[in-house]
Amino acid sequence: MKKPRLALAVLLAACLCLAACRTEVYQNLSEDTANELLSALLQRGITAEKVSMGKDGFAVTVEEEDQLRSLEILRDLGLPRPAYEGLGVVFRKEGMMSSPLEERARLSYALSQELAASCSRLDGVVSANVHVVLQEKDVLTGAITPASAAVVIRHTPDAPVDHYIPQIRSVVVQAVPDVTAERVSVQTFPVMGDVTRPVAVPASQNTVQRWLPWLLLFPAGLLAGGGAVWFFLRKRKS
Repeated sequence: MKKPRLALAVLLAACLCLAACRTEVYQNLSEDTANELLSALLQRGITAEKVSMGKDGFAVTVEEEDQLRSLEILRDLGLPRPAYEGLGVVFRKEGMMSSPLEERARLSYALSQELAASCSRLDGVVSANVHVVLQEKDVLTGAITPASAAVVIRHTPDAPVDHYIPQIRSVVVQAVPDVTAERVSVQTFPVMGDVTRPVAVPASQNTVQRWLPWLLLFPAGLLAGGGAVWFFLRKRKS
């Protein structure tokens, strides 16, 4: 009776050891976000896994020794991406009335969020920020402050984002009331370093990484199975 229990204990200990070797880099993620993080890490040679956490969404785990590099890679890639707020969220009714100044501030913020979300979806863009200033007229002097917008984009070093600048400026002009192309500034900055570039992982390394956990569990499983068979035969004999 002691041997099957010992085998079971060995199997559980092996499972715990394998679980202890991994650590979470992010949790409470949507499945789409978790898939994006998982793909980015796997492409750069990190053995990452997506783990379901039930109602708490998903987590992405890596080996403990890969945690620091994983965080650096995701940081330089701007992942997980910020949750941009659309017009429907910003202008959701929560009170009786809003002042004109509050309405202008909310409109400016909402336009900035919408445009930043659009720019962030361009190929090669790591992160995007847009700052919108709406046209304003001084009620006392009649002086007009013209509308303007500034777009700041971080991108991977090999992405041709500079070729998109005329299209980006055109989108901003169409989205922001009373703004002209001359009042739209678009600045692009390549991400420093090489962590944003995928690496070619040898097929042999991928195979070892894929089968290593099962190879470690095999002896424990064999021992547990042998113990169960021994216990069954002994019980049948008795």
